[in-house]
Amino acid sequence: MKAILAAVLALGTATSASAAVSIVNGSFEMGAAIPAGGFISVPALNTTAITGWTVGGAGVDYIGTYWQAADGVRSIDLSRTNAGSVSQSLTTVIGQTYKVYFSLSGNPDGGPGQKVAVTSVSGSLPDIETYDVGAANNRANMLWENYSYRFTAFDTTSVLTFASATRTPFGAALDNVSIAAVPEPETWAMLIVGMGLVGVSARSRRLRATAA
Repeated sequence: MKAILAAVLALGTATSASAAVSIVNGSFEMGAAIPAGGFISVPALNTTAITGWTVGGAGVDYIGTYWQAADGVRSIDLSRTNAGSVSQSLTTVIGQTYKVYFSLSGNPDGGPGQKVAVTSVSGSLPDIETYDVGAANNRANMLWENYSYRFTAFDTTSVLTFASATRTPFGAALDNVSIAAVPEPETWAMLIVGMGLVGVSARSRRLRATAA
């Protein structure tokens, strides 16, 4: 039973390792200097202001302590003067499924209203996420919410993009981005079978001990 469990766990570990992928600077903590209590505007095609990310569209606002972050002290407003975006290239395994996790809020300076963000990966269908900024949202309490996006890689390089669909200077706010490979169904099945066999073995030992 120990040998079976070890083999199953080794398969799961090997599968996860082969599909390992990570986000660079997912909480946007690394980048250009931001004035205390403020933010900086980053134009399109900039690849250096926010480490690991390329800015597109109409640009983004790189937020410091201007408002509360979901993780750390920095975050992104996906609209600068208009709808902008941030993108990052990921090394992926063809056919592997991944799940991206992230937090969204909305710039409260524009008052209550719906903010729209689009999450996409090259070759996969995009997801449209909405966040409703209410009267309770403010810079000190952004009321971040957690979202996720699932995709299957069609190439060894996949470009992850978060884009604003709110065409005002007050867009969706983004922070706390991470990614993980989703185990294949057969790996889950083998893990369940392996755990089941170990459970049966343990029960049999208990029964024999009771009988003795």
